Amino acid sequence: VGCKAILVFFQYGVMANFYWLLVEGLYLHILLVLIFSPNRHFTIYLLIGWGIPTIFIITWTVTRIILEDTGCWDTNEHGGPWWVIRIPILISIIVNFILFVSIIRILLQKLRSPDVGGNDQSQYKRLAKSTLLLIPLFGVHYTVFALFPDRSSNTYKIIFELCLGSFQGLIVAVLYCFLNSEV
Repeated sequence: VGCKAILVFFQYGVMANFYWLLVEGLYLHILLVLIFSPNRHFTIYLLIGWGIPTIFIITWTVTRIILEDTGCWDTNEHGGPWWVIRIPILISIIVNFILFVSIIRILLQKLRSPDVGGNDQSQYKRLAKSTLLLIPLFGVHYTVFALFPDRSSNTYKIIFELCLGSFQGLIVAVLYCFLNSEV
């Protein structure tokens, strides 16, 4: 029972990570689109970041108990319970990627406006810098292996996610907190 409880908490942490990335993307997108919005929607963000993973982890736990209650739940012989976790994570990755593309489009429009000074090279340099800064914040690197089957790309996926995913929090903290004079 303890092993299963730890695995449930682990899966909840993984899913909450993806949904908090989605909340960051939603928050930034709303800041850029609705400039003068007095409402900050923090309750909705909390429900998305903690609530949606809770619903799907409870559903996953019930399906594991009903369909595949063997061992410590670390194997996935029956695909049903695994997809209860996998589909919401895939949806959050896809929505976050769409928000990322939309924000890049907004930044490109702002750089092309007549109010922004500088030549084309400096504008594209600013766009490239902004894009590179947004990649770890949105978790865009997860889209690389998101739609591949686990069996075909598992080795490369593990190496890729260990190299980039492990340092994602550090990169975000350095870029957005430690190097930010306002913080």
